[in-house]
This record gives sequence, C-alpha cells and structure tokens, in this order.
Amino acid sequence: MGAHAERMAGYGKRNRRNRGEGYPIEVYIEGDTGITQQWERQQDKKAVAAFNRQVRAWGRTVNTALNASIESMIIKDNNLSKSLKQNYRHWGKAPQAGQEITSIGFGFEEAGLYVHLGVGRGYNREGGTVVVTKKHNRELMRKPKPWFDPVIEEHIPALQKIVADYCGDLFINTSHILINL
Repeated sequence: MGAHAERMAGYGKRNRRNRGEGYPIEVYIEGDTGITQQWERQQDKKAVAAFNRQVRAWGRTVNTALNASIESMIIKDNNLSKSLKQNYRHWGKAPQAGQEITSIGFGFEEAGLYVHLGVGRGYNREGGTVVVTKKHNRELMRKPKPWFDPVIEEHIPALQKIVADYCGDLFINTSHILINL
C-alpha cells in the first residue's frame, strides 16, 4: 500500500465521531512518504516528543484564540465555547508514546457551523450569500459571523513552521479544517 493509499484509508476513520460530540474538523500533517519513513522519524524519541509538545502548544494557542473569537463575535453564546475541544491523532487514534501527531482537530457543537455561515431555520446559503427560505422579518436577517476560519488561517503559518522544522518532507493539508471552502 502506497503512502497516498495509507492516508486515504485513515481519512474515513478520522472523520467519524460519536453523535453529540460536535462537528469535527481537522488539519492533517502529511507527506509523500509512507509508513517506513514515519517509522524512521519516530526512532528519534526526543524529536518526536518535542514535535508533539509544539503541536499541542499550537493547538492550545488556537483554542484560546477561538474562544476569544467566539466571545467577541457571538453575543449569546449558550454552549459553543464550552463545546470547543481539540483532539490530536496518529492515523485516527490517540497518539501513544513515541508516535508523532498526524492530525490536529477541533470539535464543537453543530450550531457553531450555523453561526459561522449565518444559516439555520429558514435561512440557507446559496452562492456564498444567506437566502431567506421562510417568511421572516427582513430586519432580523442573519449574517455570517466568521468566528472560526480567520483564526485558523492566522495560525496555520506557525504550524507550518513547526512541521517544517521537524521534517521538511511533511506539509499541512488544510482542506478539512476550513468551513468556507
């Protein structure tokens, strides 16, 4: 099985979450290398531990920034900030000692998506704009509150530096982290 097939086999497992745990979105740390090259990198336990510490610190920084974004943009935050959780995975499972982190994810309640996009009961999104589908008071028109994507985009360069310093053959795949793609 090639490196690409290995990654694709893991995607399905990593994106499945139990009901009620929130909406999972992740950034993947990938490379054109396969399991053998990853095994070789993981032989340097100190480098892997340092890399994992830096990735976890990056995740905590982003989580703090996301909470600040929620606080500043969302007036009535019932549960969104409480539901915001980070997760770190090694090919879809919790990393064991000596295994490098291959994905960093953020889970939150589904309402966070609706707020970010400005959609929900009677409001849909078509062509990047919010469209009213039911009779509503037009003055109460919902507007997107992009609390998530700008924060992630701001912090991705720091993660790219961490990954490049650890192993120049790896790259960041953000195709599963941004809401507005």
